[in-house]
Order: sequence, then structure tokens, then C-alpha cells
Amino acid sequence: MKIGDMVIRKVRDLPDFRMKSAVEQRDRLGHGLILSKQMSGSNPIHPCVSVYYPKTGEIYDIAESLIEVISESR
Repeated sequence: MKIGDMVIRKVRDLPDFRMKSAVEQRDRLGHGLILSKQMSGSNPIHPCVSVYYPKTGEIYDIAESLIEVISESR
């Protein structure tokens, strides 16, 4: 996963209690573009990315493990 990759919220292989919010986020936000990568979060710190979602015009930080690449940048 790298800056410039197109991503979408992962909904496969999630526990049932996380599925509803993951599906809602995927529908509401659509695909996004990775703007930056950083280590953040709390206990433990983990790899995260900042993603721009053109459908809503918003930028969100999200754990790398919660998104999947749908198109790699060059």
C-alpha cells in the first residue's frame, strides 16, 4: 500500500460486529486516494493512511488493515 493507490473500505473477512459499520462506510464514502502514510492510533500504534474520498470531498485517517487496494499507483 503506497501513496497514490486507490482504496476502498474492506468488508470481507470481518467479524459480524464490525460488518454493519464497514458496509455503511463503504457505501457512503466509495473509493478513495491515499494521500499519506503514518504510524498512529493507540495501544498499540499501527500503520494508518490518510485517504481523500472524492464522493464526499473529505479526508479521513484509517488503519491500513481496514482498507483494500483496488488500483495501484504507478
